[in-house]
Amino acid sequence: MELAGKIAIVTGASRGIGRALARELAKSDCRLMLTALEDNELSSLANELRAVFSIDVATMAANLSDPAARESLIEWIQKHHKPPDIVINNAGIGYFGRFENSEWRTIEKTIALNISALIHLTYELIPFLKKQPRAKIVNISSGISRLPYPGLAVYGATKAFISSFSESLSCELAGTCIDVLCFHPGFTSTAFISGAGMDLQKIPKILIRSPEDVASKIVRAIRKDKQWVYSDLLTGLLARFGEILPPRLKTSLFKDLFWKLPDAK
Repeated sequence: MELAGKIAIVTGASRGIGRALARELAKSDCRLMLTALEDNELSSLANELRAVFSIDVATMAANLSDPAARESLIEWIQKHHKPPDIVINNAGIGYFGRFENSEWRTIEKTIALNISALIHLTYELIPFLKKQPRAKIVNISSGISRLPYPGLAVYGATKAFISSFSESLSCELAGTCIDVLCFHPGFTSTAFISGAGMDLQKIPKILIRSPEDVASKIVRAIRKDKQWVYSDLLTGLLARFGEILPPRLKTSLFKDLFWKLPDAK
């Protein structure tokens, strides 16, 4: 897909991969519609992109875990004078800790943002994407979507949902103007990783990517009309290796492969 002049929606655009994605798309002369929870950071990013790249940038702060806020965002998008060409479902949250010790409201919020928001926005925007000659839905999953990562049970499950949903949606939209890309970042140095309290000493440095590196690979995958992409070879190989392991062996290997779980209460 050629990106110049296209209208791209990016959720979770104020930080991390989303912020880097907005910059990368701006370099490609995309017109942007950005949303995130953090209004000040979103406005600051929009002003920077307008000044540096001289592109159209519209923003709306929204808590996408709230159904009413999603409805308002969808109305805002629908009132735009042109339908979008690209929707990038990037917004997501995670937390590190034993499932049994997690607060229920934290679990609910993770599911609401990582799954419900993605499904809701995609459902409502498909009719608008179909108004374009070519359009694309980009769902940001994770390299752990097909693997067990203790301490990230709910987060990993939501990412597995995204991967499965993307595969099925690709089949349903085959033959239409809409393509679906499911992108799987590996370990990325975002605020989630730094604030989660995980000990990353056992993770090889070569596996940890910057948001900018991941964003550039997402944009490259959009240009090349890819459908299923891992951010790097090692992450992809690890995911495929994990898929063929017998369940008991997988449990034995992954229970403390990268970090130790917090002690049980």
